[in-house]
Amino acid sequence: MRNIFFQLIKLILMFSFIIAQTRYKDEIFSEVIKTEDVVYGNAPDIPFDGAFEWYTADIDLTMDIYEGDGDTLTNRPVIVFMHSGAFFTGSHEADDMVALANSSAKMGYVAVSIVYRLNYNLFSTYSSERAIYRGLQDLSAAVRYLREHHSDYGIDYNNIFIWGSSAGAFSGIHLSYMEEEDRMASTFVNNFGWDPDLGCIDCSGNDFDHDRKPRAVIACWGGIFDLGWINEGDEIPVIMFHGVADSTVQFNEGYLFQNQFSLPWIYGSNLVYNKLDSLNIQSELHGPEGMDHEYWGTYAGDWTGDGPNEHFDIIKEGAYSFLYDILYPFQLSTDELAIPGEFSLHQNYPNPFNPTTTIDYDLPEAQNIQIMIYDILGRKIRTLLNEYQQIGYKSIHWNAKDDYGRQVSAGMYIYTIQAGEFVQTRKMVLMK
Repeated sequence: MRNIFFQLIKLILMFSFIIAQTRYKDEIFSEVIKTEDVVYGNAPDIPFDGAFEWYTADIDLTMDIYEGDGDTLTNRPVIVFMHSGAFFTGSHEADDMVALANSSAKMGYVAVSIVYRLNYNLFSTYSSERAIYRGLQDLSAAVRYLREHHSDYGIDYNNIFIWGSSAGAFSGIHLSYMEEEDRMASTFVNNFGWDPDLGCIDCSGNDFDHDRKPRAVIACWGGIFDLGWINEGDEIPVIMFHGVADSTVQFNEGYLFQNQFSLPWIYGSNLVYNKLDSLNIQSELHGPEGMDHEYWGTYAGDWTGDGPNEHFDIIKEGAYSFLYDILYPFQLSTDELAIPGEFSLHQNYPNPFNPTTTIDYDLPEAQNIQIMIYDILGRKIRTLLNEYQQIGYKSIHWNAKDDYGRQVSAGMYIYTIQAGEFVQTRKMVLMK
């Protein structure tokens, strides 16, 4: 009898643990499906170390895509991982990239680890700036590819995040805040006409016509060429991890690798954060004591260390919490923890509205929830929600934008919820 009692307690505890798992916060899948070498573009590359840039060869740009095995959701946020290596070395298959991609997929994200173009003259500011710009072009191409194929991979068009380490962090920050008019002089054809014009930010990689901007950025020991590129009205949140003692990328400002005067002057995470904060752009800066330039390995510049160091889990926890708060910015109330008596879709408020409105709904049991918005002619405008949710009183907000981030016109709209066999529809009015 005593054994039965303890077994029952064990089952209850196991069940409680399962219920407590939260998508995008906890690993809810035990296995991962990996699709390798997906071609997202094609661009000219320097074929070998020390080559002159006019001698180039086109290469395929590829990515590996990680998904939770058995994940059936069709509107999942994406994390694009871009590896470290100073735009000279590194790999999308490095241990840290693989570990983070697997963990993200198990949490319910679609995780993408990209190959991007590497190589430059280590003793040339001109050459290194061009290498950084090529990395920016490739990251832009990857984001645009994912938006073009969002339905093929079950991706949320609007929720594409960048997670960059060192060189990848530079690319993520520049992708968010650098515009075409900020393009460096080094990226144009040189005075002798030898090195080719690198073209605009979106002129290399692929031809897909989509916004390159991510929803948010995780930047580990990154920086920016010019703080003036961050302007009022920029609304891309950034969380930065950067040790004060970083000897590779300066915490405040300076040359890369401290005394490498041939490399560009960089404004580090602390100054980037100060600029973002002054403009009230959502941002965080974390510098755990003793953290240098990596969460993998044991010393600065060790991109091939034999495992995660003590900062790896700290950074993971902070980054995933940051992303979760972006996906679900509204905290649960005490009422939301109660159990509703029946499924229900409530009238939005305010109604009429401009520019945002809130939709409340009740879930008496856990279900995959779809909330769709249609125009008066029955054309789908926005997939507002498509995910598995637990019991509770819920809310979601609509900013009057369609699936492509475009503002919709004033008028009447229809919103509907489907939870299992339950379907309910209501009307709302967007005012000018």
